[in-house]
Parts: sequence; structure tokens; C-alpha cells
Amino acid sequence: MPIGNPSLFLTDQGIFPWYLDVMNEYKEGTTYSDWFTSTTNTQSCYKEFVDKLFCTDSIEKEHNALSCTREAQTNSSNLHNIDSHIKLLFRSEHLDYVRRMRKMIYPENSLEGESTRVLMIYWSLHSEELLDNYYYDGNSRFADTDEEAEYDTNIYPFYKDSDEILDTILSFQDINGGFGGNFSHIPNMVSTYLAISSLIMVGDQDALLKIDRFKMYNYFLKLRDVETGGFRIQLDGEIDVRAFYCISAVANMLYIVTDELFENIENYLLKCVGFDGGYSGDFYGESHGGYTYCAVAGLCILGRTDSIEIDSLLYWAVQRQSGIEGGFQGRTNKLVDSCYSFWFTGIFFCIMEILRTRKSSKKSEPNMSFYDPFSLQSFILICSQLSDGGFIDKPGKKRDLYHTCYALSGLSLAQRMSKTSECLCNEGITSSIYSEYEMGEFIENCNKYSPFYSIKISKDDTINPTDPFLNIRPDKIYRSRKLFGNIPIILTSDGKVGTEGIGYKNYIESTNLA
Repeated sequence: MPIGNPSLFLTDQGIFPWYLDVMNEYKEGTTYSDWFTSTTNTQSCYKEFVDKLFCTDSIEKEHNALSCTREAQTNSSNLHNIDSHIKLLFRSEHLDYVRRMRKMIYPENSLEGESTRVLMIYWSLHSEELLDNYYYDGNSRFADTDEEAEYDTNIYPFYKDSDEILDTILSFQDINGGFGGNFSHIPNMVSTYLAISSLIMVGDQDALLKIDRFKMYNYFLKLRDVETGGFRIQLDGEIDVRAFYCISAVANMLYIVTDELFENIENYLLKCVGFDGGYSGDFYGESHGGYTYCAVAGLCILGRTDSIEIDSLLYWAVQRQSGIEGGFQGRTNKLVDSCYSFWFTGIFFCIMEILRTRKSSKKSEPNMSFYDPFSLQSFILICSQLSDGGFIDKPGKKRDLYHTCYALSGLSLAQRMSKTSECLCNEGITSSIYSEYEMGEFIENCNKYSPFYSIKISKDDTINPTDPFLNIRPDKIYRSRKLFGNIPIILTSDGKVGTEGIGYKNYIESTNLA
């Protein structure tokens, strides 16, 4: 298969030549020296592949591929030597795929999939909102007058099937609080979090007001395990970190956070910290990227991050990025997986927010070299994307909505981190902590950090921003905050009113999104 032909950038299975040649080279009994040499050769093979395909000096492309690679490692400006006219993101194909999957009816031999209908709705809606070209401009989102600030449900009909989506999701609401995965199903916290997020993404005020927040709060109290301080994923279900994140996120979005609800949560999560600094799903387990995000993001939302040992967490997290592909592995000694693009970029945003709130001096503020966002974007667009729509775990796997959603979410945060997306450069979108750094200095820091090689991401390959703590577009959250923030609700017997998480409130105010 010729490497230099752009049409062969991705095959039907999303596999490119260098990858399959080096997979599974390390076998039991192979010496470390042999493995290290193999890894180094793999890095060179990947770099040569990218150079031959994208270097702009087409006349001498074949002869100068290796020299172009060496220069890119030592000179940050060479990151711009990649042909900027090649579009890498198959935007329209992805939109067609997620819209089609949202309406998919399961065949009789796969009816169990209907129990996760709300998951399919969220994954498709969020993918679509990131890919769609329309985004609220700053003037519309940050109105100053009371008249402009009024919650207008007719500003834009974002999804063509909005009415059907709303009717479907609201039918999943249980009379005692919470949402199930489908009609008449037992409510659980994953479905509840995704249902609330989906309603906010559609953005209809009447639908949001149909959420019974008081019953939701009491449902959360029933899920709380008094002995450990953790939460069950459903009534009589297992206790794990996912439930805590889902409850903290939903309570934040609905303004039903209280001290009563999250009493003793720090002690529970401390028992979930691994020896290496990450978090597991429950006590004394293996550190895992998804569970770590759930624990750290939940604590950030609540503003209870004092218990997080930031040095060991950062030490563990930075080692999860592959030195070959640029993607993230979910656990130690595992293969990269596109879904962890979001879980780990989200973790790094959490870490930066924790450092900001701990009032570091400017000299010790993060320089954003925790990971290489340029190489992560390359991994997502080269390794995980199918030309006919959808994203995959890794080459050789089949596409699905889950990996499509979280690969795009990770791509969005990586673009925000690397400042390549124009929609993040407007005043008020980016936190002041990020605006202190120029692009050239940032690229130089990334090059010092690792030998990764990255292709240039053009304007055509950028997507909309997503909130690192809730994974919803910021303009959608802005509107729901206006609604619920103006409708306080008394939740406790002593008359305490629910609020949003203090940590999330501080984050929003620090980024000028309030």
C-alpha cells in the first residue's frame, strides 16, 4: 500500500501501514534492550509516515522525510511545515453517522441495547454539538441587561429532532426521582446524569422545568451510603466513584448541592486512591483513567480538593500518554484507547484548576506541558477516525457512539489546550491562566517534554469547546445556569437552599463565563 497517497491516509478500517507492522512485537522473553530498540524504530516509522504524507516540500518529499522529522524535533516552527490544505476531520461524515445512530432501532437479537437508549442519545447529541458549525457568539451568551439575559428558548432550534428527544428523555423520569435508561426502567445515576445533560444540550426551558428537583435530591440521599460516605449507582446497587461523579455533576447542574448530601465524601475517596496516585472505582483497586476523572472532577465541582495529593496524581497521569501514537492508555501497561483522550485531558484541566485555586505564584503556575495536546490530536485524527464517519477505540476495532463521543470530547479539550481553535481565542472564553502563554513558547515546551511528532491541525479541523467538568458545550451550560440559578429550592429540614458546586462556580467566574 503506497504511503504517499493522501487517499490512503485512512483505510476502511482506520488502519495505516506503520501501525500493524509493529503491534505485538514485544513478546515474553524479549530483552528490554530489544523492546527499547523496537519502540524507537516504531516512533521513527510513524514520523516517516506522517512526513511522507503531509510535508509541503512535495518535490523532495520522499528524500527529505527523515530530515524533516529531525528538524521538527528541534525547531518548533517546523510543526507548521505540514500541508495546511489537507482536511483531516471528516465532519459531515461524522454528523451523518451520529444522527443516524440516534434513530437506530435495535434488532430483536439485540434488544438489550434498548436499556441504554439514553446513553445513545447523549453520545450522539454531544458529538453533534461539538461538530456543528453554529456556536453562540459572546454577545449572545454574555448579555448585560435583564431583557437580554432572559432565558429565550427560541434562540436556535439546534437539533432537528429536538421534540422527539425531549419527549423520549422525559418519559424515562421515575416518579420517585432519577432517570432510567429507557421507559419504565429502574433509575440509575449514569442514566440520570446523561438524561439531564441531554436536556440541557437541547436547551428547552419547559422541558428543564419538568425535572422534579426535590424528588431528585431525595433520590440522591437514598443512594448515599452513610457508613462509607460514597454513593450507590442505583438503589441496592454497587458503590463506586462513578456514582459520586454523576451525583456531583447533576446536583451542580440543577442547583441542589448541599453539605448534607456530600458529608464525608473526602474520606471515601481517600480509600480509592492507589499507591501510584490515581483513583480506582472502589477501595484498594487499580488506578484507572475514567475513575480518576470521576473522583477529581467531582471534587473540583464541589470545591473540596484539599484531599487530593496533586504531585502523585500528576506523576501517574502524565505517564499514561503513549510515546509512539500520542494517545492515552487507561491503566498501566495497557494499549492506547481513544476514549481516554477525554478522561485524561479532563484530568489535566482539573489539575490546573486545583493549582489555580491553591494560589500558586505565577512562576509555579502550570506551563501546560503536562501532556502533548498536538500529538493527541494527531492520534485522534490519524488512528481513531473512519472516513465514512465515527471513531474507534484503536485501529482494527469497530466504530461506536461511545468512542465517537469521547474521542471528539478529547479532541475539543486538546484544541483548547493548544489554542488552535479560533472559538476559544475570543475574550472571555479562555481563563487568564492560559492566556499568559504564547503559542511559540508552548510548542517549545511540548517539544522539550517528549519526542512526539505532530501534524498541523488546520482551522477546518477544529471543533466546538466542551466544558472539562461536565462535558457539555459551555454556551448550553450558561443558559441552564441562568434558569436554575434564578429558581432556588429549599431541600433540607432546616431550610437550607440548594446551590451549584462552589468549585464550579469559582471556575466559571475565573474564566469570565459567569
